[in-house]
Amino acid sequence: MVLSDYDIECINKAKDFIDANFKRHHPIAEIATYAGVSQTRLKKGFKEIFGKGLYEYLHEGAMLKALSLLENTDKSIKQISHTIGYKHPNNFCAAFKKRFGKTPRKWRIDHP
Repeated sequence: MVLSDYDIECINKAKDFIDANFKRHHPIAEIATYAGVSQTRLKKGFKEIFGKGLYEYLHEGAMLKALSLLENTDKSIKQISHTIGYKHPNNFCAAFKKRFGKTPRKWRIDHP
């Protein structure tokens, strides 16, 4: 895909928006609208520029935010899961374990 300077500017604007708003889940359509680019161009261009897909970037950012909250706050796992956009704490726990090799509870115990 050939990206114009405008496309690159829009995709960088989308990344800045995501980075500044990790506390709330934003649908791809909303991010694309905010950045002024189509969803398809955003997804393909994001991968081309940053080397990972938009969903992967969003997920990785959420997991890193969760890790920080586990290590630096006394928030419950349920609160953390909701903070990063999970409706069901069990889904969050499974995703966290897949990413870090331990459940959030075990991580908190092992990393006081």
